[in-house]
Amino acid sequence: MDIKSYKPISVSSDLNGLLQEKYGNNANFNYFLSDFNKSYNFCVNNDNISFHPIAGFEGEELCAHIALIIDKRLPAGEAFFGFLEVPNDVLVFNSMWNSLIKEAHSKGISVLKGPVNGSIWHQYRCIKETDGSPLFKTEVFSELYYHDFLTSKKPSSEVDYFSASREPYDIVLKLVNPESFEKLTQHGFRIEVVKQVAPGQLKTIADISRSVFRENWGYTELNDQEFIDLYSTEKLKDYLDSLYLLYKGKDLIGFCSTSEENKSTLALKTICVLPVYRGLGLGNALAYKIHLDAKKDGFKKIIYALIREGNSINNFPKEGTEIFRRYTAFEYKI
Repeated sequence: MDIKSYKPISVSSDLNGLLQEKYGNNANFNYFLSDFNKSYNFCVNNDNISFHPIAGFEGEELCAHIALIIDKRLPAGEAFFGFLEVPNDVLVFNSMWNSLIKEAHSKGISVLKGPVNGSIWHQYRCIKETDGSPLFKTEVFSELYYHDFLTSKKPSSEVDYFSASREPYDIVLKLVNPESFEKLTQHGFRIEVVKQVAPGQLKTIADISRSVFRENWGYTELNDQEFIDLYSTEKLKDYLDSLYLLYKGKDLIGFCSTSEENKSTLALKTICVLPVYRGLGLGNALAYKIHLDAKKDGFKKIIYALIREGNSINNFPKEGTEIFRRYTAFEYKI
């Protein structure tokens, strides 16, 4: 295998072709491919990032890929690795990994985090376990053997996530106290449901996200323009079913998004409430409203997407949920 570092301009047709070959049969492939390309371009065109992709070829055919992503907003000596695609061949993976480590050492990197395609605001993690159900929108596309390969490199730490579902979900409407939900308005809170995001709302959502996720693993501070580019109205409309906005008076203090997977399944992602308002049951109120609306709209199943292990809504009922996918992100001291 011939391994080459290359100067990135945009995603090559060879790399897109490799993704098509590996994942093209998935119903959400076009969404994944679009997001992959945006993530790649985020690295290429960002003044905060030094991007170093590496390609592996058998003859003229691209068969493997990995990239070093040095974001100056990470602590000194740390970097991401991502855009990992390899065949189920440990020798090929080892060759690509060794090339990545050599490149990282030459740039003064001693800690690698990944797999991360651009930043943790983009696609990241690899799949650890699955029940074989179809991949949903916004979910990472990953081969199961990637987890085995990456584990073999003895990471210094791992961060675990999962996605779960509930069908039916009537228990949520029974266990989350309807009276508590109805009392929100008495305390000056309200929930607004929108299909499109105004620029001012998007900026406030960016501010809330920074406050909520600042301590997360691999966090990098996106500026307003990066956030707007990432969560543009054009991108949101590709997968957004509804955006639930939580207000205290006129102030936007929290949000949650839903995505329609099909006519019977709705995905719930990212319940965010400003830290100062935590402990008041507002996250549960958002969840209650979403489940209530889903029931009215005829959805039979709810997906709870990409949840970090140990990070759950306080007192939110877990009865009846089934975990169908587990994921891992890794950190290596090199």
